[in-house]
Amino acid sequence: MLRKRHEILGKELHCPLSESLEILRKKETDYELEITTQPPPIGQQFTRERYLRDVVYFAVLEHLGFGPINNLNGRILRGVKEASDYFLAEWWRANEDDARALDKSRRKRELQWFRPLRSALLLCGLSGRWDDVVRICSWFDENIELEYQAGQIEDEYMLLFLCIVSNLRTEPLVRVDKMLATVKKCRTRRPKLLCAAWEAAMNKDQKAFDKAFKESVAYFVKAEAEDVPNICFWVALDQSIVWLIAERNGLSFPELPEELDAAVVRRQTIGLA
Repeated sequence: MLRKRHEILGKELHCPLSESLEILRKKETDYELEITTQPPPIGQQFTRERYLRDVVYFAVLEHLGFGPINNLNGRILRGVKEASDYFLAEWWRANEDDARALDKSRRKRELQWFRPLRSALLLCGLSGRWDDVVRICSWFDENIELEYQAGQIEDEYMLLFLCIVSNLRTEPLVRVDKMLATVKKCRTRRPKLLCAAWEAAMNKDQKAFDKAFKESVAYFVKAEAEDVPNICFWVALDQSIVWLIAERNGLSFPELPEELDAAVVRRQTIGLA
């Protein structure tokens, strides 16, 4: 009998599956209430960001072998819609904190885009909704600044995602070449390895992609994966995004060792292809 991916990765849920699903379903209900109540009782930015992460969580559950997840495709499509609304709708006008997080016209702002963008790219890629990706990436402009991450995420890692955004827009960002050069000069391996895989995907270079992608996933499994209750830390979500871009560009999934293969979420592994 084939082992499930969570078994290959040597991971088990920290609480019963039924309990995890019930928590997620309750959060879905709470989300509907919070975003439809008028006027909004509290700021919605964190609630909307968390909702996108929860939809990703459903997809990861399926990928790891804890499914079947009921209505997964419908949940992912709803996630795509909410990701589009996060960036493109103006729900934030009713709350000062929300406006600081999403209003690009403000002088004093603390834009919150990095984590929602990663969720958006993954959900759109898994559902094949690349037109929505283009619309979401249109939110980004030349004046987008990096988020403060208290040293947890390299500036160069965020710059790489702005390079990815630039490539997915109808028109590239003017300073993308400078950003990409900065990423390539980064002293830490994580941004450089993911960047190499992404560039190979952009160049549609199968041989280079196979090598760079394997190295990036291997680094994740060795240095970044965590055995924590949040199963999204068990799998290589950013590498999964790069794979979805490579797949869109006509590349084939590389032959990987079993553990590395199990760490990459794909349309095929969640039953959407």
